[in-house]
Amino acid sequence: MIRRGLAVLLMIVLLCVPVSAREVTLYSVGGREKTVSSDEAGSWRQKGWFDRDEVYTDIYSGDGQEREVLNIELSLWEERGWREDPEQLRTVLYSWDGTSEKVWNDFVQERMDNGWVRTPEEVQTALCDGSGNWETVWNAEVEGRLADGWYRTEEEAKVRLYDGDGNSKTVWKAESEALLAQGWSLTPPAPAETAPANVPSDGRPMVALTFDDGPGPYTDRILDCLEKNGAKATFFVVGNRLGTYAAQLRREAELGMEIGCHSWAHSSFTSLGASGTAADIKRTNDRVEELTGVRPMIVRPPYGSHNASVREAAGAPFILWNIDTLDWKTKNADSTFNAVLDKVKDGDIVLMHDIHSPTADAVERIVPALVKRGFSLVTVSELAAARGGMSAGKAYSSFR
Repeated sequence: MIRRGLAVLLMIVLLCVPVSAREVTLYSVGGREKTVSSDEAGSWRQKGWFDRDEVYTDIYSGDGQEREVLNIELSLWEERGWREDPEQLRTVLYSWDGTSEKVWNDFVQERMDNGWVRTPEEVQTALCDGSGNWETVWNAEVEGRLADGWYRTEEEAKVRLYDGDGNSKTVWKAESEALLAQGWSLTPPAPAETAPANVPSDGRPMVALTFDDGPGPYTDRILDCLEKNGAKATFFVVGNRLGTYAAQLRREAELGMEIGCHSWAHSSFTSLGASGTAADIKRTNDRVEELTGVRPMIVRPPYGSHNASVREAAGAPFILWNIDTLDWKTKNADSTFNAVLDKVKDGDIVLMHDIHSPTADAVERIVPALVKRGFSLVTVSELAAARGGMSAGKAYSSFR
């Protein structure tokens, strides 16, 4: 009974003792701290004291550091590049296999130096299959797709076929098998081995004027001069210029000038190698044929650079020169005129460029001067036919 009475008495005492108020820490705008009871907190807030999250803000740096600063100092930290929103300091980068990752801005350049990029398009490639279907894939997939028969360009996914009459058409590779079974061929019929009808047979000396790197803005002037004097010449064209100067190219063909291949983008054939050379020449010749209906049968290697393997891969005669006017270097009409007239002989091949205005000036003097001397101005193939012909895979610098 005594123990029970003591327990009851203790409980009564505890219930009668007041519970102390809870403590609260408040902050001034300058960061000073004050601990007060919860009962007093309201009055202190009215005096300009606040909870911590009203005085401090979490901010981030471009390398991912985080710190808490006073709101009154926030603008100063922002001037130093710190931000409240970490997303403002991170950039999404992409890898060649499609992986994406948010990277702190301070490390973006380092990642980009290791092959990461800012947009997915930079690590994607559009590929085409042999039926004309296109698909965009991550670059990591490209080699596998190419091995499975996809192509980087529409041109690679197509093939030019020929019938026995020399007609041609370009079709998707998926269609070519049926046409080949119907008698079409991947190679054009061999040209008739007869001398052109306009090859002079009166014993007059002949010279082949040739022009590289065109067509260009001065090609029409040269054609005007040749047409006026009843002369022919050979134009070794660059494929990536043909869209801009398609009218000049067609006029060359219409006037009976010879059109030869001078590569797609003036790349050295020895640098491209045998397979690269073959593809480059085919691309250029296809474009010429598409625009004119005439397929080039001769090639002039850029810079005159060639070897046995690229000549064999080309499948056409390589035409060099034995009179180099250096018109591209001097850009002087008198120098070009003298380079020809001081040296020219029967059977020579003269090198000029129809992309320079001084060359057009010189040609307007050279052509009538050669005609006056008794020269017949012919194409390379005409000159070759009159002197025994030429063969694929060989190089010729004159036909004396």
